[in-house]
Amino acid sequence: MDKADLSEEQRQKLRNHHKECSAETKVDEELVKKARQGDFANDEKLKDHILCVVKKIGIIDDAGDIKTDVMKAKVGSVVGEEQAEKLIKECALKKADARETAFEMVKCSASKSGKNII
Repeated sequence: MDKADLSEEQRQKLRNHHKECSAETKVDEELVKKARQGDFANDEKLKDHILCVVKKIGIIDDAGDIKTDVMKAKVGSVVGEEQAEKLIKECALKKADARETAFEMVKCSASKSGKNII
């Protein structure tokens, strides 16, 4: 799994989001490391962590709705606009709750793009 091509400013923001969300969710860092390599464990704290990060990025709002315009802008800067539109179509699907929506969206996006966005 490739790391996303981010600017240093974007990387720093993502590191800060990860740090804040790790403290908040108490996720096992090993599970995050594995998820970054494409191995997404069915773990409640990992799901909480992913939801926290994507909410801080702005891709999912407090109601659990996916902000496709934000996703297109953020993901498009990493994989290109055409690929971002494809990922939105295939991966930005509302699930039973916000946590499942975030988890499945990130898992699907990573699988289909080969890029780690968490």
